[in-house]
Amino acid sequence: MTSTIKPGRVLFVAGYATFLATFNETFLNVALNPIMKDLSVNAGIVQWVTTAYMLAAAVMVPVAGFLYKKIRTSRLMALSLILLVVGSVIGGFAPNFAVLVVARVVQALGTGMIVPIGMNLTLAVAPKNKIGVYMGIIGAMTTLGPAFGPIVAGALLAHGTWHVLFFALGVLAAICLVCSMLWIGDIAQLTHPHMDALSVALAAIGLIGLLYGVSTVFSGQTVAAVVALIIGLVALAVFVMRQRRIPEPFLNLEPFGNRAFVLGVLLVIAALMTVFSMNILLPLFMESALGFSPLQAALTLLPACIVSCVLSPVAGKVFDRFGVGWLVSVGMAVIACFVLALSFTGGSTTSARIVLLYAPAIAGCACVMGPAQSYALSSLDRRLYPHGVTIVSTTFQIAGCVGSSVFVGILSAVSVAREASGQSAAAGAAAGFDAA
Repeated sequence: MTSTIKPGRVLFVAGYATFLATFNETFLNVALNPIMKDLSVNAGIVQWVTTAYMLAAAVMVPVAGFLYKKIRTSRLMALSLILLVVGSVIGGFAPNFAVLVVARVVQALGTGMIVPIGMNLTLAVAPKNKIGVYMGIIGAMTTLGPAFGPIVAGALLAHGTWHVLFFALGVLAAICLVCSMLWIGDIAQLTHPHMDALSVALAAIGLIGLLYGVSTVFSGQTVAAVVALIIGLVALAVFVMRQRRIPEPFLNLEPFGNRAFVLGVLLVIAALMTVFSMNILLPLFMESALGFSPLQAALTLLPACIVSCVLSPVAGKVFDRFGVGWLVSVGMAVIACFVLALSFTGGSTTSARIVLLYAPAIAGCACVMGPAQSYALSSLDRRLYPHGVTIVSTTFQIAGCVGSSVFVGILSAVSVAREASGQSAAAGAAAGFDAA
C-alpha cells in the first residue's frame, strides 16, 4: 500500500459502492408491476428480473476473490463500477423484456464484485484497532442499501417510469466511478494465481443450482427445485474435494478450519436472513393486510434503516474495545424478542407500532452483523483475508436468497390455506406474516 492512499477516502468509496450494490438488489422490487404492464409479461416471467440478477451476482462473488489477486485494485474497482453503469444505461433504454434481463445481468456482473472488493479494501486500510468501526460502516451500507432501494424507487416512480430508476442508478454509479478513479490506488499485493476453469464451473453450477432451487421450491415447481438443489449440492461437494487436491485452489478453504471464523459466519448468516426476509415480509404484510401503498410501506421501514446506519459504527467501536461476546449475545436476544413480538401484531396494527417493534430488531442485527463479521475476519491470518472475504460475501447471497424464499414461502402457504378455509385475503396475509 502506497503512502499516498488515504484510508478515509478508500473507506468512503468502498462504503458508497457497497451501498449501490446492495441498493440495486431491491430497487426494482416496487417497479415489477409497472414493468409487467409496460412489457406485457406475467408475474412468473417478470421474476426473472430478480432471479437472473441474483444468480449472476452470486457467481461473480468467488470470481471477484480470484481477480483481486490477479488485477490491479484500481482497475478492478473501476471495472466493476463500469459494468454497473453500462448495465444501468442498457436498462434505461431497454425496449423489451429480454434486453431488460440482459441489463440486470450486466449490472450483477459488476455488483457481484463490488461487495468483496469493498470488504477487502476496507480490511487492507483499516488500522488494527479500528477494524470493528471500519467494518461496521460497511455493514451499515449492506443494511441501508436494500432498505433504501424501495423507498427511492417508490419516490421516483411517483414522477416517472421504471426507466428513470436505471438512469438514476447509472448517475450514482458514475459518480462513484469518478471517486474510485481519483482515490483508489493499487492496494492489493498481486500474486497472479492460476485460474482453474473446472473449479470456476463447479462453483457456478453449485451456486446457481442451490439458489435457483431454494428460490423456486415454494413456487409450485417442486420437481425442478429438487433437481436443481441436488445438482447444486453435488457440484459444491465436488468443488470442495477439488480445492483440497489441486496445488493452487481457486478458493482456499483454510478459513473453515478456524472455529472463530465459522462461528462469526454463522452469526452473520442469521442476522442477514433476518434483514433480507423482513425487508420483503413487512412490505407484503403492510400492503396486503393493512392496505398501505408501496411508498407508505417503504417509509415505515425508514426509521429502522436510520437506526441501523447510526448503530453499526457504534457497535464496531464497542467491538474494538470490548470484543464480540456480550455484544452479539445481547443483539441476538433483542432480535428474537422483537421479531417474536411482531408475530402478534395481527391484521389491525399501525405504522407507529411496526416501527417501535421493527427498529429494535434491526438494531439487534446491527449489533450482530458488523461485529460478527469483524470477529470472523480478524481471526484469520492476513494472507487468508481475501479468501475469508469471498466466503463471507458469498454468504450474503445465500442468506438473502434462503431467508427470503423460506419465510416468504411460509407466508404464502399459510395465506393460501387461510383463504381456502374462507378467510379474507387480508386476514390470510396477516396470518401468513405472523407464522413467518
